Amino acid sequence: MQVSAIHDYQEDLDTILRFFSEEELIIEKYQKLGARNVRIVKIEETEDGFLVETQREVPANVPGMLKSLLGNYNTIKQSETWHWLEGDQLKCEMQVELIGVPAAITGQMLFSEPAAKLKSGPTTRNNVEMTISSSVPFIGSTLVSFICDDIKQQMQTEYEFLLEALPVLLTE
Repeated sequence: MQVSAIHDYQEDLDTILRFFSEEELIIEKYQKLGARNVRIVKIEETEDGFLVETQREVPANVPGMLKSLLGNYNTIKQSETWHWLEGDQLKCEMQVELIGVPAAITGQMLFSEPAAKLKSGPTTRNNVEMTISSSVPFIGSTLVSFICDDIKQQMQTEYEFLLEALPVLLTE
């Protein structure tokens, strides 16, 4: 099952990127989104970008039939590989592991800045696509549906956080 979204920002890509590449801002972002025990495992430069690995616990608002499988909090391990592309685009390929949950989550974000920047239009666009699957019989489709709904909610909450936090970051 797939989840996708388009997020437009007034800030430039370099400013937005700080919340995805700077340890202090990554931790702040996840904590404001309700995560606890946020840990940056690795931030490392590569030839054409960088890698980020994080781990955090997030609250699980789980339907009854999935409670025994998911619990009240889930530990997430997230690995992101960022690559600069032609045309000042930045692509993030990610793998998300929900520890102990039989589901596979992968995705990508593609950040781009329009060639002709309009004063009233967005400066940076982020196209997000996530794919969720589970091979568990019987409850697998319910699990995937729940995870998709949760990811949609988390994506929207993170977008709203960034819309508020980015202008403040520019004044610091």
